[in-house]
Amino acid sequence: MRGSVVAGVLSAGLFAGSALAQDAVQWRVEDGGNGHWYEARIRTTGVTWFQSRDLAIELGGQLTSLETPNERAFVFSGFSQPAAPSAWIPQVSGSTTLFGPWIGGEQAPGSAEPNSGWSWLSGEPFDPTWSFGCCNNDCFGSSEDFLHLYRSDVTLEYSWNDLRDVVTCGAQPVSFIVEYSADCNSDGIVDFGQIRAGELEDTNANNIPDCCEQGVACDCPADIDGSGVVNAIDLAIVIGYWGTDGGKDYPQADIDGSGEIDGADLATLLGSWGACE
Repeated sequence: MRGSVVAGVLSAGLFAGSALAQDAVQWRVEDGGNGHWYEARIRTTGVTWFQSRDLAIELGGQLTSLETPNERAFVFSGFSQPAAPSAWIPQVSGSTTLFGPWIGGEQAPGSAEPNSGWSWLSGEPFDPTWSFGCCNNDCFGSSEDFLHLYRSDVTLEYSWNDLRDVVTCGAQPVSFIVEYSADCNSDGIVDFGQIRAGELEDTNANNIPDCCEQGVACDCPADIDGSGVVNAIDLAIVIGYWGTDGGKDYPQADIDGSGEIDGADLATLLGSWGACE
């Protein structure tokens, strides 16, 4: 059994009111990464792999696929038990073997056990034997078809391990890692980061930019209300928040990001008047 991690907030349904959070982190392109964002979602009680997979999709992402050694190193170092202790639990009470969050590895039904038919949710195949001791079906002899992060009590190293959806050989994992990679406006930047930076509106907090859901242009900064048209409503917002930074309601009204809504923003708005292209 193997592991590692981070944290987050839950959006709806089954997890409402029970999720804890730690900030998401980006594997930056300038650091040799893919530009994706990673976040661990944590519960105070157990969560299954299938629940984790579905909630990751609901959150606008996917259970993380650790496709390369560099990506594994990034996740294992950034999401270790010291970095996010609430995402890890002992396999059994008092044990130093730790179960960490679910990740996006699964074994196809009917595959030869224990090492055949594994793939990432991203569609990439992988070799489960990269991780020492995995995969082993070592949960009281039952088939284990899903991956989570793990820390061995022998080596104290972080890796991954196979488990059943509902664990029968110890504690149920309490977390999962979401990887955000969507770029709905095809500008080369992951939407999740642009939403966090206030560059794209996400009024329903589902990590999908409003412009994409509405089918309008995302690169139309003077369209303050996200209607797809720069018009009198946007003008009224600029005038109403004149001399401020837009506050919590309309920070995007500071179109040029100068820290103050002023004549430069008004000029941009008037110059963009009409339908966004």
